[in-house]
Amino acid sequence: MAMDLQLSPREARSEAEALDEQERRSEATILSAAPMRASELRREHSRFSVDLDATVGSDRNFYAGFAENLAAGGVFIATHKLKPVGSKIDVSINLPNAVTVRALGEVRWIRVFNEQSDTPPGMGVKFLEIDETTASAISGFLSRRDSLFFDDA
Repeated sequence: MAMDLQLSPREARSEAEALDEQERRSEATILSAAPMRASELRREHSRFSVDLDATVGSDRNFYAGFAENLAAGGVFIATHKLKPVGSKIDVSINLPNAVTVRALGEVRWIRVFNEQSDTPPGMGVKFLEIDETTASAISGFLSRRDSLFFDDA
């Protein structure tokens, strides 16, 4: 996946607008990401591959997606219904054994659809408010999974 950390300050746009302006590429593209300090470039929590149902709600919208990877600090939700970077959203993730976890999150980056790539569109969401019970449920679930590892190169 191509990711450019030197992003322009313009506001996140709709997926359709972005695709109209974006040159077709062979990989999915991170369209917009929240500014990060150097200390934020490294992940604080390990990510784990998951395939879970998720719902997202905001002031005016409610829709479903799939949690593709999950960490104690956030989640990637695969969806075509992208929210702008910086949006505050309510996230619900259905864990196995009928456990649903809920948290307030912030969209930190979005990835738009590209028909030439098998990488799904979606949003990287950082958990802002998560209670102890929810954090414990996520940690317990993730403790039984293998984490994702990526080269730093």
